[in-house]
Amino acid sequence: MAVPYKLLRTTGSLANKSTLKVVLDEYGTVGIATLAKLIDKATTMTKADLVGALEALKTEMVNQLMDGNRVHLPGLGYFSLSVKGELYEDPRSHKFRLRNAYVRTVNFRPDKQLLKELSYARFENRTYSSETCTMPTDEEIAAALAHLFAESPLILVGDLQSALHISRPMAYRLSRRLESDGKLRNVGSRYRKMFVKGER
Repeated sequence: MAVPYKLLRTTGSLANKSTLKVVLDEYGTVGIATLAKLIDKATTMTKADLVGALEALKTEMVNQLMDGNRVHLPGLGYFSLSVKGELYEDPRSHKFRLRNAYVRTVNFRPDKQLLKELSYARFENRTYSSETCTMPTDEEIAAALAHLFAESPLILVGDLQSALHISRPMAYRLSRRLESDGKLRNVGSRYRKMFVKGER
């Protein structure tokens, strides 16, 4: 297997720096069920062992991160919190603090061992493959949305990808455009978007 990528023209502020950018044309997302099945075949661990271990690991990682610690998983890398909030200056002490602080994301820094193993990855240019490399027309998009919403009041990015036969990165770009145009409205989270019909 090879990592598929496409070369796309840059837009916006990036256009001044380079005419083309590399975008991974991801095959899809591999979940715990698939990983458990593969690990079950390769080791003495059962699916239940793996799922239980991962659940326990997640719980402990959350606890450690919320205590302000960085978590290191040997062979994988380091996990740490990225925090955001409103910068506030106390009028009396003139000291700064964060107000309404929240976890923006979880930072990940891979171990050198992981990067070394990934250095053997092969890459495949799918820019000029037989698959569609351009964004679908407005008519195709409208027809796909009508079909998807006729089947369910809620759609995901993967539904757009399947209905329009486009790559996952392109589906994400399209969903952002449709959301900006008011044709889709996100009722999920920032990182797990679920769309209903927009007002336009």
